[in-house]
Amino acid sequence: MGEEATIAAPTAQAPQQRRPLRESVLAGQFFGQRQGDAAGELAAFLHGNLSFSEALEAWFGEALTGLLAAGGDRLRAALDRDIADIDAAMGDQLDAVLHQPRFRALEGRWRGLAWLISGIEPGRRVKVRLLPISWSELCRDLERALEFDQSLTFRRIYEEEFGMPGGEPYGLMVIDHAIRHRVAPGATTDDMGGLAQLSAVAAAAFMPTVLSLDPSVLEVDTFSDLEGVRDITASLRGPNHLRWRSLSGRADMRFVAVALPRLLARRPWADEPGRLDGFRYSEHAPTAETRVWMSAGYAFAACAVRAFLDNNWPADVRGVEIDRVGGGLVSDLAAEPFSSGPPHDWPRKSIEYQFSYRQEQALVEVGLLPVGVLPFGPELVFGSSRSMQAPASYSGGTAAVAEANARLSAQINSMLCAARFAHLLKVMGRDMVGAFRTADEIERQLNAWLQGYVNTNINSTADSRARFPLLEGNVQVRERLEKPGVFGCTIHLRPHYQLDDIATAFHLVTELAAPSV
Repeated sequence: MGEEATIAAPTAQAPQQRRPLRESVLAGQFFGQRQGDAAGELAAFLHGNLSFSEALEAWFGEALTGLLAAGGDRLRAALDRDIADIDAAMGDQLDAVLHQPRFRALEGRWRGLAWLISGIEPGRRVKVRLLPISWSELCRDLERALEFDQSLTFRRIYEEEFGMPGGEPYGLMVIDHAIRHRVAPGATTDDMGGLAQLSAVAAAAFMPTVLSLDPSVLEVDTFSDLEGVRDITASLRGPNHLRWRSLSGRADMRFVAVALPRLLARRPWADEPGRLDGFRYSEHAPTAETRVWMSAGYAFAACAVRAFLDNNWPADVRGVEIDRVGGGLVSDLAAEPFSSGPPHDWPRKSIEYQFSYRQEQALVEVGLLPVGVLPFGPELVFGSSRSMQAPASYSGGTAAVAEANARLSAQINSMLCAARFAHLLKVMGRDMVGAFRTADEIERQLNAWLQGYVNTNINSTADSRARFPLLEGNVQVRERLEKPGVFGCTIHLRPHYQLDDIATAFHLVTELAAPSV
């Protein structure tokens, strides 16, 4: 208020004042038909071009006389108090909107996608494509199809990429959905049935897929309820999880990983005194239920993208080394400092719940992909890369070797690596069908290309292994007599990077057919 402004107090002969506008506004009583008069007064106050004195009189009513008599400082204090009360009321409304469960989930999805994309430099050899479809729509499509390869999902992911000239296979798919083991209030989809069909599509397209886990699978409401629980996977061995265990025994589940828990997508909004509009707002989010979280699948995708860009080989997606950004290291997450102490020291971990080492190992053993924390820093880490498939058990003299190979084949990073070669070989073979007469000619061409990535020297340098990642590889192509124009293709790969120090080989089976028109 300018010091030369003159405000006239209401005269004694003035008509009886209405209820001061401030009382209606601060009480929130200017909505609906019953508060039509107050709403009209507020509209006139905001847009009626009132003079300064008229606005003060409409706002304070008869109380303005006493405030003016007490001096300008008293009036300024009253205005500041009312502005603070309005800010607090608006802050409560913003909290109610931002903390609404569906709105929080929507914000978390978009922020997770934005975080993933922000870590990819423009112009690099990575493409991110968005399929705007809900999980319920995906399950409905897969359930209504007589076979998985008759679904629209299969057509979009497999046929429109593999079966079309110029198609680009998907290297990894992240589905922002927390799966459950059974139907529950608010979750009416059959996640186990949908996941069974989806795994078949993922295996056919050689497309590793990552989802997240709902805590109800572990028979708790939130992951924090697992605090102090010694055997957190005991429920997975119970009668309520028969379908879960049956599903994990399928070979196609090698292409499916389930990551947990959620990661912080946005720190609570803090007060910004320098805002141009003067609005003072500090989000009140004291519990995990009021925070914005994103799926851990985005973090795993970020590790896979980084490994591919660094090495042209997406194997380096787990573990961590000192002074090296790589492996399963997850950094640059939204950081929230504690309210006391230096703002940049000892921030909160950007994770919904911190599993103990024993709990993390138990989750890995049952086919889950947990995110762990690193001490003395904000970074997180994927210590393992398990898929949902349960490795087979063997007996006999070679059981140990066979079981070790089965465990390695159940690693999602192994599928990432094998799928890259399968994609290239299948696309090349697809384009050859129709241009070559025999299966032998196709086989020779594919083997000649594959040998360009083979180095039989087991003592080669790390640089050489990055450029020649295979120790052995060959392709076999045979005619499918029951399907004229279609060839069966078996791919044998033995990578140089023997993950977990275990030698293994991958056998991939697919079909080669001419591109559809």
